[in-house]
Amino acid sequence: MAIAVGPSMSAQSLDFGRLTEEYSKLTVREVISSTSGVALAQLVATRAAIQLLTLVDARRFCRVELVPPGGGTTHHFQKVVSVAPTASGEPSADITLQDPTLTDVTAALTMFRIGTFVGDMAQRQAAVNLAEVVGIAHGNGINRDMNADIYASLNANTTNTRTLTGVGVTVNYAWADIFGIRGQIEKQRGRPDTFVTFPQLPAVGAGVEVGWYPFVLSNITSVQYTAALADYLRTGSIAEVFGLRLFVDQVYALAKNMSAVGDELAHCLVSNEATGWAQAEDIVSEVQRWALQVGFRIVTHSIGKSAKVLEEFIGSIQHL
Repeated sequence: MAIAVGPSMSAQSLDFGRLTEEYSKLTVREVISSTSGVALAQLVATRAAIQLLTLVDARRFCRVELVPPGGGTTHHFQKVVSVAPTASGEPSADITLQDPTLTDVTAALTMFRIGTFVGDMAQRQAAVNLAEVVGIAHGNGINRDMNADIYASLNANTTNTRTLTGVGVTVNYAWADIFGIRGQIEKQRGRPDTFVTFPQLPAVGAGVEVGWYPFVLSNITSVQYTAALADYLRTGSIAEVFGLRLFVDQVYALAKNMSAVGDELAHCLVSNEATGWAQAEDIVSEVQRWALQVGFRIVTHSIGKSAKVLEEFIGSIQHL
């Protein structure tokens, strides 16, 4: 039995507290046998969806489009490329028409999935406790894979780049790099409002530690950082830096040490325009009895795909 937590549901509607109160006195065995697994699947799907709200969700800066039923396995993001207008002239002169180019960017849907086997020995466990643990794990796993897919689209950018030189060693970005890459996007008439990076990675070779927190530490006494420092000391986090929303996610640095040619240390972009996310199916969980191993399987999945829609509005700071 599958239970979906749809993309239109708000955080308030994901009432895990109400569900836990309803099933708090039942074991896993009782929940599965009395409701055919519906309640357990609902608990896991709801907890997994809530978990995404506590993590860095890269879909928040994407142009999210829902793929309707019957929409196939490939989604098309509409893209309009406008040309530069002609110069003004005398009223007697005809206007030269500047027709936009209509095109699209395709995204082949993929499935993000994770499964957990629970043996019958665990069926004496409280259903809520098990759903909590499995839901958190499934939410973490799907979040990691979806974010990695979005970051891969960002990494394909080649239009606006700013390079850090250091052969085989780590070099961190500085204020000049943030302003420089932002300026490149503004030259394209974009209004960048998002900065994506990772927390921290150790130094490689004779290099330095890299990432957002090493950047903060190296600029802790900078005059331009004084105002933001007050919020950082009070809350332990910074929501924005010079008008750019911060997305600091270790998944961004997955399988990288930031010392190789082409490794991206950060991206600056225009949210809701630069990248797209085609959402066909949000968090869904289901429970299946697996008698061969004397237990059951809990499987959670989501269907979607990212795409680079407006490359002109993406800029990367990368290793050279």
